[in-house]
Amino acid sequence: MSQLQQNFAQRGLSLDDLVALSGGHTLGFSHCSSFQNRIHKFDKRHNVDPTLQASFAASLQNICPAHNKVRNAGATMDSTTTLFDNAYYKLLMNGKSLFTSDESLLTNSRTKRLVSKYASSQDDFFKAFANSMIKMSSISGNGQEVRLDCRFVR
Repeated sequence: MSQLQQNFAQRGLSLDDLVALSGGHTLGFSHCSSFQNRIHKFDKRHNVDPTLQASFAASLQNICPAHNKVRNAGATMDSTTTLFDNAYYKLLMNGKSLFTSDESLLTNSRTKRLVSKYASSQDDFFKAFANSMIKMSSISGNGQEVRLDCRFVR
């Protein structure tokens, strides 16, 4: 969490902005390679990240086996893939997040409180997201990396 917080702070964004902007993960798709570390050989004691809900982890393992050969295999970010909503936060609260960075939002009392708030109130999430996007839009691109396609650095 501290690395994420530091990255955001370097750009003038707060912990509240981090949580609100993470809600953008409500849209889209992730390739297996982005979360494989959570579902296979997690650490010396656990094959699977113990913070993942068991049936969710099993479904991810079915989609992304340990020796996955399917290049485009992956999972949607949440169950409402084309809707911008607060489903991401609800799933996060229930152990159904794809990324370690998402799960880390539950390791800090302040960020966990915000995750819970946004899971309970879509309106609060929408307001916070809009405010954080406005704040983020004022970050200058001078010397920074701006990606038009998240998969490629230009």
